[in-house]
Amino acid sequence: PMMGVLIGMLFFAEALTLSKAAGVALGLFGVAVLTRTGPVEVDQQLLLGAAACLIATTCYGFAGFLTRRWIGQQGGLDNRLTAFSSLCGASLFLLPLFAGSLIGQPPASWGGLEVWLSLAGLGLICTAFAYVLYFRLLTDIGPIKASTTTFLIPPFGVLWGALLLDEPLSWAYLYGGVLIAIALWLVVRPGTAAKAPDAAIQEPARLDRRP
Repeated sequence: PMMGVLIGMLFFAEALTLSKAAGVALGLFGVAVLTRTGPVEVDQQLLLGAAACLIATTCYGFAGFLTRRWIGQQGGLDNRLTAFSSLCGASLFLLPLFAGSLIGQPPASWGGLEVWLSLAGLGLICTAFAYVLYFRLLTDIGPIKASTTTFLIPPFGVLWGALLLDEPLSWAYLYGGVLIAIALWLVVRPGTAAKAPDAAIQEPARLDRRP
């Protein structure tokens, strides 16, 4: 979301409102509280990892705006077709790497039914269906608001960990979840900028009626 706000402001004429900026900052702080981020040793590996994350989020931010412009607005493609094409392209891109890993280090076991059902759930529901919803959100509410859905990943990660893996909970999770909920509201809530053109149109009409 932070990259989406910055890229939208710099390259796509998106207005940087105080509400959006505050929401993104508060969301990042909420995720930090939720994950209980602590001090780490700054070294070359940490800097390279941080740079890789920044590059990835920059690509993610540009992708949302370019998808809305070239595929949604100009191309007019259905969000289901866009999701299908995106996942097919990703699969074809990964296929040579998958084949190379099989040749270089074949798996000792292909797992049982439970493993394949878990993979099917991750692929069909958590990925394919999620992308259908995401591409629809890109068209309906725009890339910045659609990208704020990533703030929901840590709270749900904590929830599934507690329900399925018996991971312990603490008050930090509640505080972080509340901060993330407020951040989402700040970014997604309707703005008041849309009312300005109406006032500008009404003003000349009122002036024309003066003697």
